[in-house]
Amino acid sequence: MVVASGVLLAGCAASGVTSPTVVSSPAPSSPSASAQSAAPHTSPATTRTPTVTSALAPFKLPSAVSRPIVFPLGGGLLIVGGLTAADQTTPAILRVDLKSGSVQPAGRLQVPVHDAGGAVVGGRDLVFGGGSTSVTSAVQDVTPGSSPHLVSHLAQPRADHVAVSDGNAGYVLGGFDGVQGSTSILRTLDGRTFTVVGALPVSVRYPAVAVSGGSIWLFGGEHAGKQVSDVQRIDLATGSGRVAGHLPRPLAHAGAFTLGGAIFLAGGRSGDTQSDAVMRFDPATVRFAAAGHLPGPRSDFGVAVSAGVAYLVGGESPKPVDTIVEVRAQPGGTP
Repeated sequence: MVVASGVLLAGCAASGVTSPTVVSSPAPSSPSASAQSAAPHTSPATTRTPTVTSALAPFKLPSAVSRPIVFPLGGGLLIVGGLTAADQTTPAILRVDLKSGSVQPAGRLQVPVHDAGGAVVGGRDLVFGGGSTSVTSAVQDVTPGSSPHLVSHLAQPRADHVAVSDGNAGYVLGGFDGVQGSTSILRTLDGRTFTVVGALPVSVRYPAVAVSGGSIWLFGGEHAGKQVSDVQRIDLATGSGRVAGHLPRPLAHAGAFTLGGAIFLAGGRSGDTQSDAVMRFDPATVRFAAAGHLPGPRSDFGVAVSAGVAYLVGGESPKPVDTIVEVRAQPGGTP
């Protein structure tokens, strides 16, 4: 929601890849006209906006990495691939024990990738496409308990994209094939067979992604080499997509996650400036409200939620980092 072996792929110099979680909330309604405004949207004074607190985790990764895929893993995290500080794609898979803070090797990808999409489909942790020595179409199964292996291929190569699960099927959205942007929305029940179920109204690379109330939401990204503020909604029942609103400003390379039933959008890049801002997104009104800050500006991180805590893994600030940010929701917020 995207350089390898020391070679930079065009447009892949910075990417935000997420491992999103499913959100259960009412289906979004049509946006108000104010959703198109360039100014930040705030909640009415009669409501309280959930906020977040964040801090660096008391443990670090063995080395800096940006653009990994991260899966939640029963009291831990599974960190897959990414880009090293030397601009090389890593095949490494790491397992983090969140209780002890230990980080241990957990295998290697058959096809090293960064800027890939990841989603849990049919109980399997799957990695879709990504950047390697070239943009790849590989679909890889990295589920703990078996050796990482190649299970299939996408119809076309794809990188700089996102993947998400609605609890049943997996979806692959956005990105590019090495030449042009991809608008097709792919659906899979097993990681082997894919169906085109719709098209994005705006082809984007490096968006953030979340699922809510029967819809997939894409936040920002890059289109035709420029950052955009578009908030795209894809109806899972019909596959139809539309631009439902706008971010306060163009934003790419950010991450989205869900805490306490609320969707938050964190970090990213606006122009050449990295952000430490966290915003809460309301899918019912397609509005944003300020919700807090990260410990520092950060983009291009992997995200997973475990036991009510969002973990922002690695990323760039502005170079690849070896730290992990822990984000917790504060339900009261500021009236």
